[in-house]
Parts: sequence; structure tokens; C-alpha cells
Amino acid sequence: MPEFNTSLLREKFTIYDAMPADLSDKGPVVALSNRLSLPLKSDDGKTIETFIIRAQNMHMCARIGAQIASEFQENGPLLGRKKPFDWHETYETLIRGYEKKWNPNRWVAIYHKGRVIFEDGAIERHPFLDIIEQCDARNKDNYEKAVSVAQDAFKQAGRLITIDHDSNIALILAVTPLEGKCGVIVRGPSRTTTFNLTAHKKNDHEVRVSNCLSAAAAFLEGIQLAFFIGMTRKKILYEMISGISPEAKQAEDAGQKLGRLNTAISQFESLLDVTYRPERPEFSRMISDAEDFARKIFAEQAGKK
Repeated sequence: MPEFNTSLLREKFTIYDAMPADLSDKGPVVALSNRLSLPLKSDDGKTIETFIIRAQNMHMCARIGAQIASEFQENGPLLGRKKPFDWHETYETLIRGYEKKWNPNRWVAIYHKGRVIFEDGAIERHPFLDIIEQCDARNKDNYEKAVSVAQDAFKQAGRLITIDHDSNIALILAVTPLEGKCGVIVRGPSRTTTFNLTAHKKNDHEVRVSNCLSAAAAFLEGIQLAFFIGMTRKKILYEMISGISPEAKQAEDAGQKLGRLNTAISQFESLLDVTYRPERPEFSRMISDAEDFARKIFAEQAGKK
């Protein structure tokens, strides 16, 4: 696959209605999402398919993107096949286990040219997200202008609204067959840090978009799980929750999932020559950091009582 570039965004849209239909309805509307653009191109450059993935969490965006990229590279374009690609089966495979058991807020939507081609989840996404993708497609994929296009569309329909768009980059990825570069922004409870990994071709194994996205998904989910495990351990220690509570059981399952994520990352590192800067994130250290954070927070709460 030719050079590939993308980024994963954490987004918050706040919509203010200057002319509410109900005067008692004065609060703004908030739509949250994570967004990954997936521009795929065949080796000869003649076939291009671009998908937009929106999901409730970051790692699912990256994981679905990895699966789509792998399918495209192995079997060609996903759309227009005689036997349609099974989006639902792919999604069910990816959420099997911890995600399906413990995430009641999960949802995903995949777009092509502004149209939803697959959607699923335990809850429904905010419909405003579909409007943004339609505006982006009409504006020839100039995403920065999608918000203003949406505001104009509402105005033409007789609705005067203002949209605040808060967007933060969570992941940056650049991949060629020889090298993959990935930057992950880690937003912790007390500070935001960044780590970068670079993967080079090793023996006959070229760098693939799917491998890099899968590794990024493992790190993104691992960081989230490590924080949850650390916080939960301290809640149990301080008898804020029972050791046999559902939250404690979830933390136990999270630890097992963390082990599987570590294995997946190790497989990625054995397949390619991988280096980290400044260093490889260690989930065990992140758990300890979360425990330290929890201890401080709980001590402050106890002091205020």
C-alpha cells in the first residue's frame, strides 16, 4: 500500500440554539465522538476507498480501522463486491469479550462519502454526527470547514445555531512499506504526555497500516484499563467498594485483558523492528501511577468531610 497518513480525533460538539422551540429548553446540546479517517489506496494507486470511523472510544476506532485496512490490502476494495463484506460479523468479532461485557455505552458508525454504511452499538450515537459527515462529504472532504457548512445548512432551514467544536488529536500515523511512525497522546489524570513508536521493515515483513493501527489500539485501550485497575484497587483497599462487587470483577477482567494486549504488542515488536521515544509505555507503571493518584484524591475527599 502506498504512503498512508491519518489522525484520530477526540471531539466534542456543543450546539447552541438561538431560537429554541421551547423557551424552557435553554441548555446546549452536546455530541461526543472519536473520529478516524481511513484513506486507503491500492498498490498501483488506481483504487481508492476512504472510510470515516466514529466510535464511542478511541481504541475501537483504531481497531476497526486496522481490520478494514487489512481486508482492503488482502482482498481489495470492500464496497461493490459480489459477496458483500460482512461488517456486522467483523464488529462482533472485535467487541467479543471485555468490550461487549463491560462497555454498555459502546457504539460505532462507519461512513463512506457522508453516508452511513454500517452502524451498531449498545446505545445510539448523536444524530448531529451524521450531519457533520454529510457536510464534510459535500465540502469535498475539507473537514475543517464542515462545522461552518453545517451552521449554514441549519440557517437555510430556518434554524439559527452556533456550534463550538473542541477537537484534540489522540493519535497520528504515517505508514509506508518500509517505515511506520505513530504518535500517541496520553492524557493522564495529572498531565498529558506523548510517546512515539517507529516500526521498520524486518526481514520480509513490510510495515502495514493494519499492524500499526492494531498496536496503537492496544496501547490506547491498555492506558485506559491501567487507570481503571489502579483506581479500583484503591477503592477496594479503602473499602469504598467490596472486593466481590461488579466493579471489582470488571477490574479483574481488565487485568486479564491487559495481559492479552501486552501479548499483542509483543507480537508486533517481534514482527518488525520497533523503537520508542522516549520509552515504551509500561502498563504496570501506569497502574501504580493511577493508584498514587487515587490515594491523593481519596485523602483529599476524606479531609473535606
